Amino acid sequence: MTATRRGPLAAFAAAGAAGVACSWWAATGGPILAVGWRLLLVLGAWAVAWLVALFIAFRLPPRLAVILVVLAGVAMRLAALGGAPTTSDDLYRYAWDGRVQASGADPYANAPLAPQLTALRDRWLWPDVRGCAALDRPPGCTRINRPEARTIYPPVAEAWFGAVNGAAGGHRHKTWQAAGLATDLAVVALLLVALKRWRRDMRWVALYALCPAPVFEFVQNGHVDGLAVALLLASFVVGLPPPRAEATGSTAVRDVAVGLLIGAAALVKLYPGLLLVVVLALPRPRPWVSLGRAAVAAALLAVLTYLPHVLSVGMHVVGYLPGYLREEHYDGGGRFLLAGALGLSGTAATVAAGATLVLALAWVVWRRPEAPRAGAVVLGVLFLSATPVQPWYAVSALALASLAAWPAPAAVVAAGYPYYFAVILDFRHTVGLGRLSYGAAFTALAAASVRASSLRRPHRRQVERSAAVEAPVSGW
Repeated sequence: MTATRRGPLAAFAAAGAAGVACSWWAATGGPILAVGWRLLLVLGAWAVAWLVALFIAFRLPPRLAVILVVLAGVAMRLAALGGAPTTSDDLYRYAWDGRVQASGADPYANAPLAPQLTALRDRWLWPDVRGCAALDRPPGCTRINRPEARTIYPPVAEAWFGAVNGAAGGHRHKTWQAAGLATDLAVVALLLVALKRWRRDMRWVALYALCPAPVFEFVQNGHVDGLAVALLLASFVVGLPPPRAEATGSTAVRDVAVGLLIGAAALVKLYPGLLLVVVLALPRPRPWVSLGRAAVAAALLAVLTYLPHVLSVGMHVVGYLPGYLREEHYDGGGRFLLAGALGLSGTAATVAAGATLVLALAWVVWRRPEAPRAGAVVLGVLFLSATPVQPWYAVSALALASLAAWPAPAAVVAAGYPYYFAVILDFRHTVGLGRLSYGAAFTALAAASVRASSLRRPHRRQVERSAAVEAPVSGW
């Protein structure tokens, strides 16, 4: 091994070890309410290690770099299994919904507090007096968030909860963290396949695989969004034929498969449905026909998955979604932090955020960029417009950014963390901090987009000049 290679290898090993250590500390250091801002500092240190490792990965031979990235990523994910979820209690709702389905009841029929479901309670989700005291909660507590409300999750997510509960019992947090680990490893594997199929540098897998956010959110906190991201990446794999196999499989079949996968992702979490427009950016002879096929497939999947629940419980399938929108202040326009920074509020803020998203969709329709870049832009603009409290939503944009070989959307992922901690820890200047962090992400994404556009423009002009020189003289 040469000295020029030993240096980068040692630096990568140090950065990877730092990432594993931070992952372990984040998992075992205690819940956010006990640890406070120290946890954010650990995540920040982990992010620095990630950026260092990402930089070094591109100084190593591609095959070696990919192997090291995957090994380091797996180690970080295993370390994340070290303790119970620290910043979210969502997986306890997953466990409850899976248990309800195993009992034969419809998950949309009743809230967890409903007396009809009392027989399903156990000491894990419904601790006794001593257990509630250990959680610093009053007697009669539950680990389940919003126990007075029906579930908010769409049918494919509910099917996943039922499957995990059926396969592994689902009676402890480790089961759900292991399920999150499985979906996140699937994302990494699909990303490697997609990078090869889209003829990208395989080392871009490091942008996702070593990032703290997917490890912390999908594994440590067990968020089901990892399943949605895996389905989205699968759509980018099947949407493009393998190299030297363009004739394999009909375009119509691929369009339907893409629609089913994006539709399934939207039936885990709703926001991936916006990426149907990205079908227009796939290499297709008739893009609008392909979009139509994909949209019909997604719509049929939604009907087929919702119909049994509608027949069983009627409009209760909507669940807690209206309440969530009110709770997050989307109904009155109060959640749109960047619109608020411009002095807009209420309906004006809602219209401004919606118009920004429409412009991003129109850009995809008009310019037809490469599909991974189009998807990353749409999701990035969505989260910058909506400025959600929950930072794990934006990990989907990071996955597509990795496939697009475009790191700028990582800023959107990072923006959510200061805001989330401020909300949970009841920081006095929560709105100001949220505007600052999301504003910085907007600036980074806008600057990267302008720079990318300026770099492409001279190349396009050079191509046009070459074509003009080589063109035959007109006979006019």
